[in-house]
Amino acid sequence: MKEELLHFIWKSKILLKNNLILSNTKEVEIISVGTLNYDAGPDFFNAKIKIDNEILVGNIEIHIKASDWIAHKHSNDKKYDNVILHVVFENDKPIFDNNNLPILTLELKNYLDPKLLNKYKTLDQTKSTIPCEPIFSLPNDFKLNAWLDRLVFERLEKKCIQIEALLKANNNNWEQTFYILTAKYFGQKTNEQAFEWLANNLPLQVIAKHKDKLSHIEALVLGTAGFFDKKLDDDYLQFLQKEYMYFKKKYNLISIDKTIWKFGKMRPSNFPTLRLMQFASLIYQSSHLFSKVLEVENLKELKEMYQLKHVHLIHLSELSNHQFSAIKADLGKQAIYTLLINTVVPIVFLYGKLRFDDDKCNKAINWLEQIEPEKNSIVAFWNQLNIKANNAANTQALLQLKNEYCNHKKCLNCEIGFHILNQN
Repeated sequence: MKEELLHFIWKSKILLKNNLILSNTKEVEIISVGTLNYDAGPDFFNAKIKIDNEILVGNIEIHIKASDWIAHKHSNDKKYDNVILHVVFENDKPIFDNNNLPILTLELKNYLDPKLLNKYKTLDQTKSTIPCEPIFSLPNDFKLNAWLDRLVFERLEKKCIQIEALLKANNNNWEQTFYILTAKYFGQKTNEQAFEWLANNLPLQVIAKHKDKLSHIEALVLGTAGFFDKKLDDDYLQFLQKEYMYFKKKYNLISIDKTIWKFGKMRPSNFPTLRLMQFASLIYQSSHLFSKVLEVENLKELKEMYQLKHVHLIHLSELSNHQFSAIKADLGKQAIYTLLINTVVPIVFLYGKLRFDDDKCNKAINWLEQIEPEKNSIVAFWNQLNIKANNAANTQALLQLKNEYCNHKKCLNCEIGFHILNQN
């Protein structure tokens, strides 16, 4: 038994239909369970109960055992003076207030359905990837869809917090922030940290001075990435290397250690050297990219902005000794969608939020709802449990559900967990 389960039972009003008898043998009617308190003090504020013909309004404190009141030192804490009801699983000891009057106590032990307790025990002790998998059951479509909508907003809000911190670090420069964010997700999970370091070492204001010269941008990107640390044979790479050495001195650039770039267990189309050339191409063809993104209305136009037109398939294998074979220069559809989901949608949503511009927020959500569902192991697992994702908004919601609820066993805060526990 855990106190969080008693909080859930009280908050979800599971007991409201019972004829509840207090420890003093009087019957109590719960009119309102009150509001959950997330800070110090009683567990629920402003509850309302009826005993005989008297209505009491005040706070509720919940414990596993009545004696926890003493163990938690509530007796001398004024924050607990207005507790009108002590709700416990086991009433193992009479509890008195500061005036030596007995505190009204409701013992739950004999009111709780054993099925509910067994279900909670399964959720709490299971080793399954999804805690509720052994007893999985879905609520109706309306409740499930409402829960998924809430989850996608939670995930967006979490991303917005991270982007807002990045924005603050960049002195509220939206273009620079978007540039760093785009670089990060160009690297995907394997090389996102390396790409982020690259963007921090190569400020957008430096690149802006060379926006009309693709070779200059390629030189700056590959050089700052650390790939010009040796003698090269390819003529074009030699040219870029020479250019970078000049820029490095001119702008006081610092190259990162190329050993941080990871090539193992990935397809050539995801090799960081190719990704760097694609990144250079996107910068070249999309000056003031964030401003342009804000003006775009439909998803088709947005995707077209990420169709690369100027990627040089030079002898990239010479930079890393990793062989390329049959690769395409442009970004694939899934790579573009990854960028839109993780960079464009959250930053446009944040931009609208901070400026109280609902149209921008709604546009970001609409894009997410139009993008194809993501393909990954988490989404596949939910599909096996009969939760079908129709778009990227759904898959983002399912990622949020797995990462923030299932991984931490927050089943009591989950609509699916609530449904399972309340089933007969």
